[in-house]
Amino acid sequence: MSIITEEMRFRQRLCEYAKKYGVTKAAKQYHTNRQFVYRQLEKWNGDVRSLALKSRRPKTHPNAHTEQEIELIMRMYESYSDYGLAEVYNQCKRNNYTRSYGSMCKIIRGKKLKPKKKIHKSFVKFVPDEVSYPGEKVQIDIKYVPKECIKFNSYGKNFYQITAIDEYSRKRVLRVVEEKSTYETSKFLEELEKNMGFGIKTIQVDNGYEFVNSKEKTEKLNMFEKVARKKGYIIKRTRPYSPWQNGKVERSHREDNKIFYSKKIFKSLEELKEEILIHEAKWNTTAKKVLNFRSPVEIIEGSMKELEWQIGW
Repeated sequence: MSIITEEMRFRQRLCEYAKKYGVTKAAKQYHTNRQFVYRQLEKWNGDVRSLALKSRRPKTHPNAHTEQEIELIMRMYESYSDYGLAEVYNQCKRNNYTRSYGSMCKIIRGKKLKPKKKIHKSFVKFVPDEVSYPGEKVQIDIKYVPKECIKFNSYGKNFYQITAIDEYSRKRVLRVVEEKSTYETSKFLEELEKNMGFGIKTIQVDNGYEFVNSKEKTEKLNMFEKVARKKGYIIKRTRPYSPWQNGKVERSHREDNKIFYSKKIFKSLEELKEEILIHEAKWNTTAKKVLNFRSPVEIIEGSMKELEWQIGW
């Protein structure tokens, strides 16, 4: 140990005084007890570093994780960590794991499997809307499908993923299309309510031309806006250059890149469309921490049962 603290110097002076004048006088002079002086004299070998404070952390604890529990956490982490730690915890509980979510995360951090993320404080004054039932507000956005995972001849074309996410339940509907246009987004909107499985009140989109026309350029409605009006949806626009206002769908796109596109290779457009539907089903049946370790499907089923009970009442 290279650092010599004031506490170590104090103990060395205590030991030197006790050697010269005795333990009792040393205890009185330094306002301590004789047992403490004896303990320091046993450790002291003439070098101040021998009096360094040692860790008081117990080597064992009666409530510590057992080897079987740690092995279970590692096994579930390896199989389910792509979809988040909440799903790992859910799978552990299904295998008779009885400890808290925080205890599981502590073991994972201790194994250095997932480093703790640094939280960056936001200085943007934005308060998201509160939602209280499925369909009250649905965020919609579109993203590029990364070219790295496309291993078939696309003849220079880009492919896009249209995403809709319900803010209350976090249920998502995903579709892959071949062009970024109001034709594709309006066709997606026509079937959205049926694919979600519940009615929709408000849809939130950014100011992209595939969703809305610029109010500064024209007052006419594009095809997407006409479909929304026909369906009775309220369109809410985010502020320009403010992607955090559509944060749930933007975050889900980041997760898609991490757990789906970065691990897949597609040899045909049909395979890409099939795999995105499998990914959608997996997302909707996976537990989320923000949903109190329930899946979007479970949240919707619970809301429907509650509504039926209220109507029956």
